Amino acid sequence: MDLLSLAGVVAGVLALGVGSLQLRVAILERRDARDRRRHRAPGDAGLGVTGALPVSAPLGRLPSGVLGRAGLLEELAGALGRTRKKDSAGVWVLAGMGGVGKSTAALWLAARAQRRGWAVWWVNAADPVSLRGGVLEILRQLDAPAPVMRQVRDGSVIAADTFWRFVSGTAGRALLIFDNADVPGVLAVDGVSDPGDGTGWARSGGRVMTVVTTRTDDQRIWGTGTHVRSLKVLDDVAGAEVLGRLAPQVPDPSGEEALALARRLGSLPLALHLAGTYLASPFTRWHSFEEYRKALDSCMAPLVIAELDAVGSQTRAVISRTWEVSLDDLTSQGVVRARGVQYLLSCFAAATPIPREMVRFAEDGDRAGFLAALRGLSLVGLIEVVGAATDGYPDIMIHPVVVDTCRAQVLATHESEGAATMRAAVGLLRNVTAPLDAERPADWPAWERLIPHIMAMITWLPPVLVIDDLVLLLEVGGAAFRSLRGIGWQATTEGAALAQANATAAERLDDLHPAALGARHDLGVSLADRGAPGEAEDVFRAVLAGRRQVQGDDHVDTLRTRDQLIHAIMVQGRHDEAERMYVDLLSDMTRVLGAEHRDTLITRVDLAWSIGQQGRYAEAAQICSETLQLDRVVMGPEDPKTFDAWADLARWTNKQGNHIQAEAMCKDTLDVVLRVVGAGHPLAVSTQATLARSIFDQGRYGEAEHLLRATLADMGHPGEGGYFAIIAREYLADAVAVQGRRGEADQILRDVLDLKRQWLGPQHPETKKTIQMLGQTPEAPG
Repeated sequence: MDLLSLAGVVAGVLALGVGSLQLRVAILERRDARDRRRHRAPGDAGLGVTGALPVSAPLGRLPSGVLGRAGLLEELAGALGRTRKKDSAGVWVLAGMGGVGKSTAALWLAARAQRRGWAVWWVNAADPVSLRGGVLEILRQLDAPAPVMRQVRDGSVIAADTFWRFVSGTAGRALLIFDNADVPGVLAVDGVSDPGDGTGWARSGGRVMTVVTTRTDDQRIWGTGTHVRSLKVLDDVAGAEVLGRLAPQVPDPSGEEALALARRLGSLPLALHLAGTYLASPFTRWHSFEEYRKALDSCMAPLVIAELDAVGSQTRAVISRTWEVSLDDLTSQGVVRARGVQYLLSCFAAATPIPREMVRFAEDGDRAGFLAALRGLSLVGLIEVVGAATDGYPDIMIHPVVVDTCRAQVLATHESEGAATMRAAVGLLRNVTAPLDAERPADWPAWERLIPHIMAMITWLPPVLVIDDLVLLLEVGGAAFRSLRGIGWQATTEGAALAQANATAAERLDDLHPAALGARHDLGVSLADRGAPGEAEDVFRAVLAGRRQVQGDDHVDTLRTRDQLIHAIMVQGRHDEAERMYVDLLSDMTRVLGAEHRDTLITRVDLAWSIGQQGRYAEAAQICSETLQLDRVVMGPEDPKTFDAWADLARWTNKQGNHIQAEAMCKDTLDVVLRVVGAGHPLAVSTQATLARSIFDQGRYGEAEHLLRATLADMGHPGEGGYFAIIAREYLADAVAVQGRRGEADQILRDVLDLKRQWLGPQHPETKKTIQMLGQTPEAPG
């Protein structure tokens, strides 16, 4: 039986279970989104639904009867019934440890609502990417207008407001379920504050009832107006009935054996589900509940399980031992790699598809044994096959509770068997990312699929890794961060979180270790990207001192840190200082790396920017023109860094007064940029802003305004997009003012001033210029 046909068998078995695992695809298909946007004309504000994910409730996983939850189900049904024409039942939070049956209760309610003809939406809230994808699909189903879709698609901080305002006024009676919200901040407005403050996603409106499933039952987090219900384990009688339904062929006339086994398992629905599924499988060597219970008690060495999510270690140890028995028996059946494969896959992100390319790398040369392990693990419910297999390998997902307990076992043996598992996980991640280039657009979709797993490993593994493996993991983490910057996420929570996680992981190393210096360098880059160039400058100066001491003045890493330090200085408006430093750096780069090295060419364009910002436009344009010719040869005509030189050349050309030439240049550039990186990317925004300015400077004010508004709509919230998003708004104010709408222009400029104060600081020359334009009193230094 191949893995695909086996998946059907597994699906049938899972449909019988209580506490069925709700595992949803957690990766946005940004690749498809970019394909839909790349061919747009410069002024086209057309939408396309990017990143949408399915939101149908997985009712096939609902058991025929939900046992032990009568009181809760009655309460939920009553709330559903109270939903009237102009009000909702509010927000209900179903909380408890993983596997306790939260999703099953939500599924029961979803089935009830669907029978009544209500719209039912099931959104995976395990991470911001999955949440955004589900909400986008809801809006698509409701035919939301383009501006509403863009707010959500681009992760605006007012996206939740926009979503609920639209849904409240549009949807009929509906049930919205946010499943797997185990990190409550995912449902908050900024991913940091509590979701119960009424500004995030965990709210209701109109005739929509909202249900959240989560491990967190703190009423303070979810808000005083929210109905929080904590789910505990089942009573033993209900637990025994679950086992009997899952394994009806097991003889137990009195029911006492099932009752004893349920008690031994702590009557946790997930543990009951796995034990029952295992006993019903052809792999079992025990044929009664009593034999299985005794097997659980026969462990020679008690497992040491970390206490997770306020769950007692005794309960979690019982769950783990349940799975260990399944692994033991798979081994006895000749599936010798099952335990190792299970532990290895549990090193990566839970409830998120492990891409088949990673799964393939895990084979380690033993294809038959590896595929047998996957089949066995799938059959006993320890892993879930996602989608169709390619070349025999599917995507794999693992429930968070399974991941937690497997990781605990790995950590408990990290000085012996666990060390080999952790080393294999790091090596696998290193091997699968080695062929990828962080700065190559064609590789970005692969990075997007891998980043959740890189982030997971960077978060939990470093404290116990041997130093050599930690260094390898940090190399992968650094490359992942660079890929995020290329994709255009430099100002987002994801990029900042990864940079911080890398820096935290590197704290185990000596301060002067090259990997620690590299992690702090990336942290400085993240700070500069997110509007904190002063802090970034301090970080870069410290890193530079360390690199000079350890790696020497001429090491490429030292030169790169010098480049980023100068960039941080330039962003603060100290352009003349930056110019002098760039000249010195270029001299050293040319001597050490060569005049046509990629880093040298990038720094030449940065030098041109520092010169252009001082008003020497012709000189800046000349440098960009010469560099662009080299870029096309050295890096290729469609490399993002080639686009940088091209877009800057158009900017400085327009600044010289050659508006027609600049317009043509921008259009040529934009055609390629949109095709390669897509609309909304910082490169596209900067080129569109210059194009609009060149059109404006030719007196076509209405056309310039239309293009700028379309560009800003692509960016989403005003606080996103960095410097060029601010410049685009400034250009828009000019276009509006020259058409006689002075009041509207002043309001745009006030928004620009707020953004400049946030991103550039109150003493930046650009900030002071806007203050003068508005006639405000400048802020005092310090």
